[in-house]
Amino acid sequence: MFQIVRYDVVSGRIPEEFEDFKIVHLSDLHGALYGEHNRLLVEGIVKERPDIIVMTGDMAENSAHAVSRLVDLCRQLGGLYPIYYVVGNHEQALPQDMLDKLLMRLRKLGVVVLDNSWCTISRQGASVRLYGLVTPQVYYKDRLREYKRGVCYRRENVKEALGKASPGFNMMLAHNPLYYPAYKSWGADLVFAGHIHGGVIRVPGLGGLLSPDMTFFPKYDGGYFREGEGHLVVSRGLGNHFLVRVMNPPEVVAVTLKIPLMKTAKE
Repeated sequence: MFQIVRYDVVSGRIPEEFEDFKIVHLSDLHGALYGEHNRLLVEGIVKERPDIIVMTGDMAENSAHAVSRLVDLCRQLGGLYPIYYVVGNHEQALPQDMLDKLLMRLRKLGVVVLDNSWCTISRQGASVRLYGLVTPQVYYKDRLREYKRGVCYRRENVKEALGKASPGFNMMLAHNPLYYPAYKSWGADLVFAGHIHGGVIRVPGLGGLLSPDMTFFPKYDGGYFREGEGHLVVSRGLGNHFLVRVMNPPEVVAVTLKIPLMKTAKE
């Protein structure tokens, strides 16, 4: 069974109209099933009463069952909430015709697929931007697949993919949190990511043991990170792809946007 993990993100850059705006974050389902037709997962999300749902990749993989389960999940949730989706490395690894068909089915269900693109989310006359960043496979540093020693994704790469960041509050979906400093430097105020699976095996006092690129104790293994004025939320994921999760339950993440009390008092 999965757990619900909740975080408050407090930033003076958030428009006051977005106070208490709730975002449910799903990642790395890998075709997992929670009850028939993912009934338990849907019920858990509905109880959170989100304003939107974001999915940060690896929700499907190279199997008909995984793809069908993702489409079925989006069919159930899409009638209730806006859904925003960015692919992960496993979707990118699908045969091209299979990936094209999957994304077409999601779009037909009303899912907003962000492929190095952005959209505007509005509330009570105010708006924020949501960007979706897709990085090439080589930047995952997967030693078991495509790998190039020393490769690094930088601010310039983000700008090349997404253009210049807007002057307002910018949220980003990016499957891999490894390059969070580049995302933040580019202008992302709040980043949602996954990929690391919580480090698979949680070691008390030390964190997650191993990332998919075979790095021990990755920095952004899972949870909420604040660096200066930047915010990063890394889901530990809902499914599994390698090894066995230990002391690391699957999770649904719920993030609530908050305005600083000092800002409210001044206004």
